[in-house]
Amino acid sequence: MSELPEPHPVASVAAMKTPSLIGLGALLVACGSEVPFAGTTGGGGSGGEPTATTTVGVGGASTSTAGGGGAGGAPMPKTFRERYALEATWPEGGIYDPQGHAFYVGSLGDGSVHRVDAQSGLDETIFVETAPGAWWTLGMAIDPTQRKLWVCAMEDLRGTNADPAYDGYVWRFDLATGAREAVYPLGEAYAEATCTDVTVADDGTVYVVDRDFGRVYRIGPGDGAATPFVEDDELEASIIGQNAAVVTPDQSALLVAIYLPSRLVRVDLTTKAVTEVDIDGSFGDITFLSGADGMTLHDGKAYVVFSSELVEITPTLGDWSTASAREVSLPNGLTDVVSTPEGLYLLNGQAVRYALEEDPDPFALVRFTGSFPSE
Repeated sequence: MSELPEPHPVASVAAMKTPSLIGLGALLVACGSEVPFAGTTGGGGSGGEPTATTTVGVGGASTSTAGGGGAGGAPMPKTFRERYALEATWPEGGIYDPQGHAFYVGSLGDGSVHRVDAQSGLDETIFVETAPGAWWTLGMAIDPTQRKLWVCAMEDLRGTNADPAYDGYVWRFDLATGAREAVYPLGEAYAEATCTDVTVADDGTVYVVDRDFGRVYRIGPGDGAATPFVEDDELEASIIGQNAAVVTPDQSALLVAIYLPSRLVRVDLTTKAVTEVDIDGSFGDITFLSGADGMTLHDGKAYVVFSSELVEITPTLGDWSTASAREVSLPNGLTDVVSTPEGLYLLNGQAVRYALEEDPDPFALVRFTGSFPSE
């Protein structure tokens, strides 16, 4: 683990020209000022006009009406917007922090980390890597107990003719200040390690998945370095490997999404046995170069996003060894799905366009208001 100087505060990130790509290299990867995180309080004054708060879950929406701000500066209810415009360029991964009521997103454009206030929509850049080189930030996870943000980061070394061409890292941030506290070079666990996603178990153990190799790494509470956890051929792919991971609700296993060809794999956290989840239903997307990109858990189910599809995974056995799937088609360009108390939000990081060096649409987090077909 490396201790680093304070991050350089940046007000916003401008759109940047993507670097030259070698084949599908970029797709293979894609796929410190203090930040106030306290809740918002209402100002004093008489009651205002009624305002509508809409809560939209996976299956629909409901609307309730409440009075405006009252006297005494009482805390305002936490609300969500339908859409959050993002300053981050090519945001591959995102996460929601319930306590801070904020989203966090990364960037394939410059390796920055952004905090997006869920109440106001304000996008603040809390960190930009100042070390030389081309940097990407990918998958993210939050430890709600320790108030830490864990981020997968990659350094692109292709322009230097280095071997390996990519270096994988895990960064740890303090959610109270937004400062990066530590860096864990994955090369200490495996010389050619890459990093695409990170997830945190209830006991504080961090698990990291490697896109290029069938390896999962582990950072235990208090550990100063990442160590190998498991290696298995089931975690590899002929085109693009591990791209997302979550810990099952009962904390017994990891679910790992293999990008392309797309599969869902279970890793037992006790025995380290690795098996493919038997899915009844479609788990794929016919869109060019689309694969299983982002994943989250929500209300006991897993949701996996492809470039133009969202797939709902329902376990049919309690250990997640078998499951059923339903899918819904969505606008192209998705890279992650984020769980919140008011349903799912979709991130349009547009990784395939990044790989093909095409101009992007505006980047945004958008509330999912659709529904899945009846079983």
